[in-house]
Amino acid sequence: MDLPDSAATHTHRARAERPPPCPACAGPSWWNGWRQTFPQLSRGRIETWLARARCKSGKCTDYVVRPGELYPHRQYQPDVVAKVVAAIAIGGETPAEAAAAAKASATSARRWTGWVARIVEVGAALALAVRLKPDLAAGEGLSTRATTSPTRGLAAQVLHALEHLGEALVRSGVVLVSESGLGRVLEWQHRQHGDVVHLVVEPRSFSPGMALGVAGGRL
Repeated sequence: MDLPDSAATHTHRARAERPPPCPACAGPSWWNGWRQTFPQLSRGRIETWLARARCKSGKCTDYVVRPGELYPHRQYQPDVVAKVVAAIAIGGETPAEAAAAAKASATSARRWTGWVARIVEVGAALALAVRLKPDLAAGEGLSTRATTSPTRGLAAQVLHALEHLGEALVRSGVVLVSESGLGRVLEWQHRQHGDVVHLVVEPRSFSPGMALGVAGGRL
C-alpha cells in the first residue's frame, strides 16, 4: 500500500536528507511518499515502511529505497526460501511440512525448490568459492546430498554450493546482512549490479562471476 507523506508520518522512521540517485538514469531524485510492506524474514513477518522516490527528470518510473536486508520484488525473502528448500531437499520434509513453518503454501515450496535447482551451476559456484578463499573446503560432503528426486537432489547441491560461496564472501571481508548462502549471494549480486533474480520472470539464473563482480581475476 502506497501512502503520501502526510498519511505515513506517524509510522515511518526518519529517512536520509536526499534519496539516492535514480537507478535508471543516475540523476537526482526527490522523496515521494511511502510504501507499506509485510516481508517474511527469518524472524517472522514484519511491517516495513519503504520510502518512495521520484526522478526529477520526470522521465523515469518511481522507485522504492530498501534497507539492505530486503530483497526486491519478493515477500518471502531469500533466507526464508533457502530454509524451506533445505527442509525439503536435505531434510526430507514434504512441501507442505516445510512451507508451514514459513506460513507459505506447499505450491510455493515446490516452486522454490525447482527455482533453486536451476539458479546456478554447482561446479561454477564451488570454483568461485575456492578462488575467493583457497583454504575453504568447498564441495566437502557434496556427494552425500542426494535424494530419489532429481530436482530435490540438484536443489540440495545448489544450496550446498551457495553456502560455501556465501561463506567465502564473508571470509573475504564482504559485509552482508543475509544469513543463508542463497541470500548472501543474491544480496551481493544486487548490491554490485542492481540485478534481481526473479522467481518466475527472466532472468532465472545468474553467472557467479557476473553476480560477484569478478573482472580480470579480482573481486
